[in-house]
Amino acid sequence: MGPRRPAKGLSLAHLAILQPDARAEARLADALSPGHTVSVVRGWAELRRFVARMGPDGCLVDADSPSREAALIEIRRLRRRYPSLALVAYADVHESDPDLIRLGAAGVDGVLLARRPPWASGIRRSVEGALAGALARSLERALRPRYPAPATSAVAWAAEHAVDTPSVARLAAAVGHTPRSLATLLRDAGLPSPARILLWGRLLQAAAFVGRDRATVEDAALRLGYSTATALSRAMKRETGYTPAEVARAGGFPCVRASLFRRHAARSARAHRATPVPEAPLVNSLPHPLVGNAGAPPHDPLAPPHP
Repeated sequence: MGPRRPAKGLSLAHLAILQPDARAEARLADALSPGHTVSVVRGWAELRRFVARMGPDGCLVDADSPSREAALIEIRRLRRRYPSLALVAYADVHESDPDLIRLGAAGVDGVLLARRPPWASGIRRSVEGALAGALARSLERALRPRYPAPATSAVAWAAEHAVDTPSVARLAAAVGHTPRSLATLLRDAGLPSPARILLWGRLLQAAAFVGRDRATVEDAALRLGYSTATALSRAMKRETGYTPAEVARAGGFPCVRASLFRRHAARSARAHRATPVPEAPLVNSLPHPLVGNAGAPPHDPLAPPHP
């Protein structure tokens, strides 16, 4: 089956569906195709080839085909090879079934319960959550070499939950901090305030939306709680230097990720250079003299080089 393409300007992702039951396949494709490009594959080997060749944003797979154990092996294989791929499992389980834990451990981002009524809105929510989770994982991996783990977790959480327009209190609680201690943690890591991190999360999701098959700025703004497309455009331009249209042409999410952190690092470096340095006292009370360049700020790999 060829891909089902949505109306022009509305697509948010390219999804692959592996579902041998024709009726279930039709329900899933019908629920997702209004907002996504949907391709149907007929087996795990075909799915592996499809992902390698087409690079879809996510996959919705039958976790009972040809058996639960075989499907778990295939899911783990996909997760290891494609850590940023959104994976949703369609499984014949109930809410308290231990196999839900096994599916989570295998790497799925969401589970559709075959025993529940197949409401289209629930299918879409599960897939959208999986796509947001995949983006957050990608972001955290990119930031991990440069920032401490609690800070990267906060940024990733903000991006994953951007469509919910979360509060600073929710962000802090999600990473085990109070708002005040989170602000200190982010400042010490060289990152902006929690409120601004939440703004960055919305812009990163907006970049993902406009970068996936060119979703409209209006659609991205609506999904992220902006009053108008103009409001989103202004925030994007102020924080990244790009308009949403320029972001879409430059590749979407990776472009905004790079711009946000590099621009902030550059501003922080300028602010540091502009801060007056107090004169050293005539007598040093420390038991050993300070040597070398101990008073210089640590090197930030995202900051531009000094002239």
